[in-house]
Amino acid sequence: MSRQDAVTLASRSLALLLTLWVLAEVSYLPSAVLAFGHYVGHEVSSSSNGEYWQYWRQHYLIELSFLVTRIIGLSLMARWIYKGGREIRELLLPDEREENVARLEP
Repeated sequence: MSRQDAVTLASRSLALLLTLWVLAEVSYLPSAVLAFGHYVGHEVSSSSNGEYWQYWRQHYLIELSFLVTRIIGLSLMARWIYKGGREIRELLLPDEREENVARLEP
């Protein structure tokens, strides 16, 4: 197996792993949207009750935001790794010259 084939195989395997991770994160999306929607659609009846609903509304908004951010970020990273290129080649299998220079530097 050539060096290029090894890098391609490793990058495609990592991209597949990230894609599966994205699909697992997407499976949490319906429950996060449902929970957020529950607290957004609720009418606040009293001032003492309002803080409770506002807290959970903000909690689920933050949770949903981070979930969507993770899905987008992991998807972009999987695409970047799948495409390969010089950066991925250097990341997964650096040249031996670069390794020797890194060892010599204090």
